Amino acid sequence: MPSRRYKKISESEADIQDASGVVSRKEDPSIARLPRLEILVYTVVAVICFICYPMYNVYKESQASAFRFYGVLADGYNLFGGLKDEGDFEWNFWRELVTVQAGVIVLVYIAVGRLAETFCPEWRNTLLLVLSLSSVTLLATWRCMLVLLLNAAFMYFASYSKRALVVWVAALLQLYSITNSFLIFYLNNFIENSFDYHLTIFCVALCNLRFLSFCLDYCSSKSEDTTKFSHKDFLLYVFYFPLFFFGPLMMYKDFHHQIEKKSEKLSSSQIGQVVKDLARYMLYIIFIEIVLHFLFFAAYHQRANILTGLPLWALAGNALCHLIFFQLKYQVMFGIPNAIAMLDRVDTFKPPVCIFSIYTFADMWRYFDRGLHSILLNYIYIPIGGSRCGTFRQLIGSLLCFIFVFYWHGLEEHIFYWALFNWVGVVIETIVNQVSKTEKAKSFKLNLSGASLRRVTAVFSVPGYIALSLANLLFLSGISMGYIYFERLIITSFPIGPLVLLLLYYCMIQLILECHRICGKKYFCEKKYY
Repeated sequence: MPSRRYKKISESEADIQDASGVVSRKEDPSIARLPRLEILVYTVVAVICFICYPMYNVYKESQASAFRFYGVLADGYNLFGGLKDEGDFEWNFWRELVTVQAGVIVLVYIAVGRLAETFCPEWRNTLLLVLSLSSVTLLATWRCMLVLLLNAAFMYFASYSKRALVVWVAALLQLYSITNSFLIFYLNNFIENSFDYHLTIFCVALCNLRFLSFCLDYCSSKSEDTTKFSHKDFLLYVFYFPLFFFGPLMMYKDFHHQIEKKSEKLSSSQIGQVVKDLARYMLYIIFIEIVLHFLFFAAYHQRANILTGLPLWALAGNALCHLIFFQLKYQVMFGIPNAIAMLDRVDTFKPPVCIFSIYTFADMWRYFDRGLHSILLNYIYIPIGGSRCGTFRQLIGSLLCFIFVFYWHGLEEHIFYWALFNWVGVVIETIVNQVSKTEKAKSFKLNLSGASLRRVTAVFSVPGYIALSLANLLFLSGISMGYIYFERLIITSFPIGPLVLLLLYYCMIQLILECHRICGKKYFCEKKYY
């Protein structure tokens, strides 16, 4: 999936894109209009019963059970009640990395980069490389940097084989080195503390995808293109400071094309856009920090006995909080680096799509972590054949993508089932899409009005939407917690619980379709602001 500025927009699409790359609203004629009263009912049910009432129950149960979360809640701001949920490891890890020292390093990086762009543009990339290596070393320690440089050298020399198979074997061996208990023991002893150890593991895994992109692009390059693949290009791509710790990921060819473009002075509107982006993500951080004082949804995953005893509405609300929080924290973790990279004319992938804008497995993978999707698409799915070589090759390509995702995420049991359920979901959607193109399906659709077809589509999409939510909860909470959600919401509450879920999810899908009809799906999935 190439960067938006290089994406070719079809005239038949339901929305348009202006010269600046901003997607504009345009009504989608392919989605039928429903009666206003019907849409009003769907909206009221979705907003109140799907979102507000479950989250209110989470608030009520959180405040009533605060005394039971000893060791999970921490002292917060008295203005917001005094206690704060610190049960989410990933958010706490990100906050621990974002220190005053990190802020100073970022400001120095921006200042020196702008000076270099103004007074010595021919040396800009060299200075960016030096700044990136220095900044990463200061924040991640020299031990982490040494481990990363050794891994980088290993992959760089593997690329000299000019064989994709050799590169893949080297990359898989590298991932194995951070999952094998014997090797992990020595790495843990080499790294001084737990935070630096986890940071090193995370950085090696993230850099592994950059290694793959550079090396595979080099293997597929023509002999006259080798000047684009020097060791300096490699190091700048891998260690580029704004995107290094969290992403979003970029393919090497996109990054190199943008970073090598002739430097031009940033216009006042471009600087203003960066400032607005940073201000918006700072508001997201403040919002998240405030919410964590009132909704202790992450803490429930540290106390299975309390989660099991939640009323059904509170349990459903807790699940929804996790899914929304999953999106918001990646909005921040991808959005801030994206804004800083824009100062260097590096236009990365947009942050994740709003989870209330999509309802299929395919769209979740396409629009959530867009950088990871581009890596999987361009280096696994398309080389296998993709959709160009028939349904079978398409399914095999998607299977290999999810096998790699499972391997890259760490070979844990809940990751295996999450990847499996996602692959099955994508397979079912692919088969349904193929069946919908048959003559019988076309004949069936011709016998239905546009509104009836929309209702039928929504009905058949509900099970997949529920499965998508449960699969993501499995990824976020693990096997035991994921099973609690499935058992309480589907099995023990049968038949009332599943019927209520089907109704609520149906209303939510209709609300999503209505938004797509009014503004165009592409507007919601590709627009700048959420």
